[in-house]
Amino acid sequence: MLRQKNPRLSPADGADAWASGFHAAHAAPAMAFAVARPEGLIWSAARGLADLELAVPAEPEHRFRLGSVSKVITTTAAARLLCRGILELDTPIAYWLPDLPVHHRQTTLRQLFTHTGGVRHYLPKDLDRNAPGGPVTQRTYPDRQSVLALFIGDPLVAEPGSRVSYSSYGYTLASMVMETAAGQDFLALIDEEIACPFALPSLAADDPLAIVPGRAAGYFTRRELGLLAAHMPGFEPAPIAAEHANIGLSTPAFCWAGAGLLADMPDLARFGAALLEGPSTRIAGPERALLFTPLTQATEASPPLGLGWRIDADKRGRERWHHSGTTPGGRCGLMLYPHAGLSIALAGNTMTEPGDVLGAAAELGDMFG
Repeated sequence: MLRQKNPRLSPADGADAWASGFHAAHAAPAMAFAVARPEGLIWSAARGLADLELAVPAEPEHRFRLGSVSKVITTTAAARLLCRGILELDTPIAYWLPDLPVHHRQTTLRQLFTHTGGVRHYLPKDLDRNAPGGPVTQRTYPDRQSVLALFIGDPLVAEPGSRVSYSSYGYTLASMVMETAAGQDFLALIDEEIACPFALPSLAADDPLAIVPGRAAGYFTRRELGLLAAHMPGFEPAPIAAEHANIGLSTPAFCWAGAGLLADMPDLARFGAALLEGPSTRIAGPERALLFTPLTQATEASPPLGLGWRIDADKRGRERWHHSGTTPGGRCGLMLYPHAGLSIALAGNTMTEPGDVLGAAAELGDMFG
């Protein structure tokens, strides 16, 4: 008797099995995944527990911290404003913020969005638990000036326009330009320019004091606590018996534009797909060109950058546009394959898991491409 062959797994069945194995191999309590085309979502899944204390199973609709993936949402909003003449990439930002220190006045949005503005990134002093007010993630920020005071008076790390030097504070400064030009609070601007027109109901600020339905709880792994102890002056965490610890109070109010947003992965994948060319796109051609035309050269630390997006190719030579993010309680990645018409989003609810989000996204791209 001839042995019957097993029917070939569909891409969704294969991805479901892959998601289970991938989650099992990593230390994040919960992970979520989604793949979309411009026509809509084609697959999503979640594994693990979104809340360890309440044993809440993770669902695709849980909202995860996007970390620096927030930056490409910010630049998409900026591209829309640029194409309506509300912003200008190469006008010195002192046009909108005339009270800036002299060394920032000639900086442009093009430079801030491509990390060539010379603004510093985080330093150990930002995480010093003994500093007045404690680490920046645990302070309150009543106004714009209290945020600017964190970095605006510090020396530039390079002459604006001279080299790529990654900076989330640069995005904070850019967001204040956006607010002034549009006459609108940054978070309201994101709602009006992205969440509503792109139909992304889960996109929101990661405000630790707000009641946010479906927000996955955030955790540190034991390894992450060790990393924090090595980089945060005065931080000496007590030994934990379990593999995970709660992140505690952590606010991104000093960097909404650079690392402060939440979304579920189906919405994040749909956002990426809506940027691709086709009848279902949510942006115009000039906006797409602003986002995805390389504006910098590759360096040892960075691929070429568009307006926030990283532009390169995967190991198989397929062009990809991408960004990843790391923040307390969240690790995220968004990758677009423009020629295959694919958008792939994934996230976990610890700071560093999963580590290689681009490799994971490429594996999903292999299944659905």
